[in-house]
Amino acid sequence: MIKKLLLKCLIFLGLLLFVTFLPQIMPTPVSIARASEIEKEKNNEYRLNLRTITLVNGKSFTLRVYNLEKDAKVSFKSADPEIASINEEGTFTANKVGSTTITATVRRGLNTTPLICEVTIGPPAFSVKLTRPMLILEQDQNFQLEAVMKPTNTAELVKYSSFDSSIASVSSGGRVTARKIGMTYVFAEIDATNQDGSRKFSSCSVIVSKPEDVSRLNEYFALHAELSLLSEAELSNALFDFFNTTTVTTDSETLFTASAEAPKTQNTTGTDTSLKTDKNTASKSTVTGESTATSSVSTNTLQANAGSLDPSTTTAQSGPSIIELLDQHLNSRFNLAELKQKYEERLQIITEVQLSSLYKFGSLIRR
Repeated sequence: MIKKLLLKCLIFLGLLLFVTFLPQIMPTPVSIARASEIEKEKNNEYRLNLRTITLVNGKSFTLRVYNLEKDAKVSFKSADPEIASINEEGTFTANKVGSTTITATVRRGLNTTPLICEVTIGPPAFSVKLTRPMLILEQDQNFQLEAVMKPTNTAELVKYSSFDSSIASVSSGGRVTARKIGMTYVFAEIDATNQDGSRKFSSCSVIVSKPEDVSRLNEYFALHAELSLLSEAELSNALFDFFNTTTVTTDSETLFTASAEAPKTQNTTGTDTSLKTDKNTASKSTVTGESTATSSVSTNTLQANAGSLDPSTTTAQSGPSIIELLDQHLNSRFNLAELKQKYEERLQIITEVQLSSLYKFGSLIRR
């Protein structure tokens, strides 16, 4: 009898607990269903292709509204048409420097939904300069280029491109990636043009070498400040010939081989391809020099210098280093000793002028 009573109590308590927790268990699938419906509604909400935009004065851009129903109508209005005016299709034009808002109003039946885009208009750039005129990287190494444009408040974006993307490629944001050993050029271009109609640009020489040679090359150029007396075209042309059109052997390893085909051009923006040829032509004359220029030291001479060792003694001796071969090549083009003397003379003159100015300034203070 007692056992039956205990059994009934246990059954009663079990039913009581089940009824107590039932409301907390049941709403879970309902909540999930409601959340998915809300998310679906959010995905179907009206939205603009851009909520904020910075545009160069004189340029145009088209706003678009997504998730429109067939019976919905859209109208556009600018808060300040003097800064940015917009037509019925949603294309607005930057008229002068400043900030404003453009409102796209969606009407469907009696319902209206405003969508706002913040617009900033800035001046175009009239000059561009890369902060690094030369980069020496090892394969697969990356480097972020920086470009300085004037005026500083310009809204224009630099367009980056590589003369030979198989050696070093560059992203639309200026990130350089070293691909294979050799030398190429990376360009930073703006819309402003020179007197001959070509676009203004700045270039950076990119040398890709073996990992162990990167520090050696950097040290070589740091110790030879007299090379700064050469024009950019002269030095670039000489370096381009050395790193791209010469077969150099050192330590029984081939470092650079003659280019089998003409460099390819990469335009990271994918636009203005008609200007690509003009820019490349300009780069050959202003940066790399004429393509017919040749080194007075032939490939055979450099190979002879590198391979003059007795094969039986190659294990005990090594061939000329890349620095020695580069120095030979540059001395064959330019008189480095004379350049160094001129550089030191100029440096001495500058030092004397600075000391004289300090002496005069000190004399004025003592008075």
